[in-house]
Amino acid sequence: MSSTTTLVEPDVLTEVPEALKRLVRYASRGFYSTEHAIIIDMLVHHPCIKEDDLCELIKFERKALRGLINTLKTDKFVKSKVRIETTSEGKQSHHSYYFINYSSFVNVVKYKLDHIRRKIETEERESTSRASFKCPDCLNTYTDLEADQLFDMATGKFLCTFCRCEVEEEASSLPRKDARTLMVKFNEQLEPLFSLLREVEDIKLAPSLLEPEPVDLKTIRCALVRFSRGEEICEPSLCLVLQER
Repeated sequence: MSSTTTLVEPDVLTEVPEALKRLVRYASRGFYSTEHAIIIDMLVHHPCIKEDDLCELIKFERKALRGLINTLKTDKFVKSKVRIETTSEGKQSHHSYYFINYSSFVNVVKYKLDHIRRKIETEERESTSRASFKCPDCLNTYTDLEADQLFDMATGKFLCTFCRCEVEEEASSLPRKDARTLMVKFNEQLEPLFSLLREVEDIKLAPSLLEPEPVDLKTIRCALVRFSRGEEICEPSLCLVLQER
């Protein structure tokens, strides 16, 4: 199998591009816990994995796994499908399979980033409107925006406009000044994420990637043995898994 991304239609990808995989991993580590990130890593390697197999691979208890998965499903990061399977004894049972929701993933990341940005902007606005200076004599208070009115060129001090006493910086205002640098830090630290978002902005994925076929671990292991023997793997769902190895 070639590692080169192929097209079935103009601009429609049949393999998940590396930039999108990096974005998925980066976002999972930035927005979620380590446990969530482990699940996402596994779903990158196994495009549509059975719940039983996921428990086996990452050694999570089923109850804990479902709680973590539900968070990712609520955020539209992960989707699930249920398949009825029949055992060799003829018994039927329902099994859940999980896969990354690439169709809405990029929009989810954009929404989360926009939400953070809005919170920072709100904090910045509130920071500039709070009292930062106070006159110890008459108790008048002033905001940062009024600081230029307080500065006295002759003395080089900030003086109260009412009683001309030197004003003091309020202790409660000092931590708030950090809010003014948050946006700069936000843009600098998350630039790798913004860069990846720009890179994957207009990609189109084939239906086989958006709604991958369920594959259990036993079938994957058998396919790996066949592949190691040089046998051709024709099943699309297995090809997706083998591409990640």
